[in-house]
Amino acid sequence: MTTLSAPKILLPQAQMMFGLAVGQLRRLRRQTVLVLIISIALLASLLIPAGLYLSYRHKISQAIAATVLPGELIVTSSTSLPTAAVDGALAAAPGACALSQISGQVVVHAGTVASQSIPGYFVRSGGACADPGAALTYGSGDLVAWPAAGGPGGAAVMGVSGATGAVETNAPVTAAATSVGFGDEALAREILGAPEGYSLVALSGPGARTAADRLADAGGTVRSRADYLGELTSKQISNVSFVGVIAIIFAAVLVCGLTAALVFSLILLAMSLRPQFDILRRIGVPNREIRTVKAIQAGAILLAATIAGTALAFGADALIPANQLLLGTFTVDGVALDGWTWAGAVLAIAVAIGGAWLLGDSISGTKRAETGGPAVRFALLRRAVVPISAAAAIGLGIWSTVSERFGFTGLVIGYCLVLTGLFLLAAPALRVFTPFTELGGTRGVLLPWFGLGSVGRVRTQAAVAVSCIGFTATLVAIISVFATSTDTSINRQIDANVGAQMVVEPKAGFVISSDDIAALRSAPGASGAVAVAPQNGIDISGRVSNGVAVDGPLDSGALQLTMVGGTTTVSPDTAMVSASEAAKLGVGVGDSIELGTTSIRVAGIYRDAPTLGDFVVSADHANGSGFQYVLIRDSQPAAFAQVSTVAAGLPNLVLRSIDEYRVKQKADSRIIIEALTQLSGVVGVGLLLALGVVLGVLSGGRVKEWSMLRRIGFSRGLVLRSVGVEATAVSIVGVAAGLGVGSAFGYAVCKYLSWAGLTDVVLDPATSAAAGGGLVAIGVLVYLLACSSALRQAR
Repeated sequence: MTTLSAPKILLPQAQMMFGLAVGQLRRLRRQTVLVLIISIALLASLLIPAGLYLSYRHKISQAIAATVLPGELIVTSSTSLPTAAVDGALAAAPGACALSQISGQVVVHAGTVASQSIPGYFVRSGGACADPGAALTYGSGDLVAWPAAGGPGGAAVMGVSGATGAVETNAPVTAAATSVGFGDEALAREILGAPEGYSLVALSGPGARTAADRLADAGGTVRSRADYLGELTSKQISNVSFVGVIAIIFAAVLVCGLTAALVFSLILLAMSLRPQFDILRRIGVPNREIRTVKAIQAGAILLAATIAGTALAFGADALIPANQLLLGTFTVDGVALDGWTWAGAVLAIAVAIGGAWLLGDSISGTKRAETGGPAVRFALLRRAVVPISAAAAIGLGIWSTVSERFGFTGLVIGYCLVLTGLFLLAAPALRVFTPFTELGGTRGVLLPWFGLGSVGRVRTQAAVAVSCIGFTATLVAIISVFATSTDTSINRQIDANVGAQMVVEPKAGFVISSDDIAALRSAPGASGAVAVAPQNGIDISGRVSNGVAVDGPLDSGALQLTMVGGTTTVSPDTAMVSASEAAKLGVGVGDSIELGTTSIRVAGIYRDAPTLGDFVVSADHANGSGFQYVLIRDSQPAAFAQVSTVAAGLPNLVLRSIDEYRVKQKADSRIIIEALTQLSGVVGVGLLLALGVVLGVLSGGRVKEWSMLRRIGFSRGLVLRSVGVEATAVSIVGVAAGLGVGSAFGYAVCKYLSWAGLTDVVLDPATSAAAGGGLVAIGVLVYLLACSSALRQAR
């Protein structure tokens, strides 16, 4: 009988606990809705960026897969794999099928600067794939261009080696070709500049592993096809310039901000529920059942957030069209999600909800009497925990931001720690308005003072508004600093080249060789040509420095610089350093520095110049295989046409006037700034909407306060103006703090991105002031709208 009656007892008990859990949440539906909205937004902010990244990665992987030879195993080497080694490996594995590829970058051109560089390759079959009856052919028909569109056409192809050959294509515009395949191995080697060996071997068949092991002994690296494609994809993604860096920063900032908002709202909800649980304990309900009720509540919130957040992610996937260009850089087909990504995001939300729930329940516990000496000291210590924790978070955040050892990760973590510290300090700092509370109480007709006093009376609500408005202001400040710094950096770099009227750059996949420089210098109108090879991450006497290696006379005026001491001389035995670098190293003219493992003498010290960086060395010390641009002065009016004629015979290069170069640089910077504006706009709107929801919940508890003011003679308009003064004070404090933190963080981001050419950090007071005024007005409007519902209830 006992066994049969147990389910009858347990089922009503479970129903009771479930009904109690849901009933409590329904009674506090404002706060519950707030928690749900923030939880859904946080899960969506995890799933959607992750899904966009997966979509972008999948698209890149598909594009790369089309260029990789089919095979189970891919063998590559830092140097070319010798033909003899490939033949020997296949001889040891008769069942293996191998496709060996030599490849390089070529230019299909018709004498125009607009010609694009594309891949060129030759593929040889071997082993079980070999076709011994196939005969090699020669002539223009051995070159096949794969066009993007149909139609007759023809031009020439040129490889890195400088060799050229005729090409016949079905495309009327040669720039439409996407690749060039060579039908003859000898011709391919001549044009691609690969005298012996193969860049890649794809193996398949029953003997693939045996052949791969033999090639590994010859110095090759063996990967599965999936691993090889994954590695190529990762490299491609990492080369997206610092637009990707900024996108990651904003995604991290958004997630951290929403996490903080979720924790705060959950703590408020848990604190509101604590008195009801205390009543249940006093009437004898066991702690085990109370914990079960709490678990049901947390689980219900997690379940609702998971369903809605996942639906938002799938909705975003349905709305994003194929080949959508995001931030001017990333092409995606939608929001792609896998099981691991979804599970990780849901787990992160579960941890945040569980941790905040426990924290809110613990800090809202019954306070003990604090009349004894030890109890008073403990209370003082407990009150000091928040400001001490805030100061520690701010200190650690600043250290993480300025410490070079942490790099990009340190910037993101430091920013989040500083914001956390400011959030913790918001409520204690607003005690500064407490004196106005007393003044407002005795002279309530002085509305400005009374409104300021309200900030001191409702510090929790004011602190939330300050934090949210301040967070939005940080984003605006970061964009302002980055935009003005980018514009100034580009102008300064161009101004540093004012001595040059022409700039020569290589096309994708190429560098400028010594032969190219000699050809450009041979042009009748060229004068003072200086080739530059940026040198980043070079060890200079124990410091990681960025500079340039040059080929050409610096005193020709093509690359202008101002000397502080010494001479403008670089040779294999000498170098020049910038004034700031010389100060850091503690060296002067005539002293020696260590360039990697080589000791060279400082011949001159120049005033800091963005184009040159920290040091200038001879091309003999260049850490690379070629130059990245050439600056050319003209000696006669027809110089540009004369240099263009020479450059037309070097189709791997692009010649631009200094004005065209400036336009190109500006266009690149606009893409980045537009991307930042899009990101900050989305994040800012989301934060202000969240602020409205939070304030709507918190202001519900102030109906009695405003009703009392109405009963003592305040008109509805006076109450509204009082709240307006309160909103203005809160907005000004939040915007001022946010602009300060955002400007500092923007400065740190710009300094970090100095490797990408962002050499000037500019803080524009006029832009910051205008942005701050706009944010204050928006903050006041959101504050008043959020409180409007509660204000209407005041009688």
